[in-house]
Amino acid sequence: MTNTWEQRKLGDIAEITMGQSPAGSTYSDYPTKHILVQGNADLKNGWVYPRIWTTQVTKQAYNGDLIMSVRAPVGAMAKTSYDVVIGRGVAAIHGNEFIYQKLVSMCENNYWSKMSCGSTFESINSNDLKSAEFSVPLEDEQSRIGSFFSELDQLITLHQRK
Repeated sequence: MTNTWEQRKLGDIAEITMGQSPAGSTYSDYPTKHILVQGNADLKNGWVYPRIWTTQVTKQAYNGDLIMSVRAPVGAMAKTSYDVVIGRGVAAIHGNEFIYQKLVSMCENNYWSKMSCGSTFESINSNDLKSAEFSVPLEDEQSRIGSFFSELDQLITLHQRK
């Protein structure tokens, strides 16, 4: 790891899609056409956990995308191994493991809580997300760092099960 890191905005290094909720009449508690990710309740142990479905496609995230809660609790992160419909409580980020780990770290350090707005509950918007800046290395180095932290997460999870 000898390359210089650069300050970059998230919106410049990853594609971000803000969610849009389908009509309530299209929801189902039973598996139908599309998994609906509405917010933190649909994120469990770093992964999308299907609990509600919809027949209406509004905005989507795809297998491998990162999902971030943009409403209380702001910044909660997960990955999806499904193609899903995303509601207005989340955003989809087409990014790599390095970006995922960086966003998890930002959440743990209360970065999003400090910038969130709303008197009833915290929230952030598209501009907040796209303008978030952090240091990034070249893509090859991002891949190596992301893999390292992913393996570390798996090891921690394994030990927690014991």
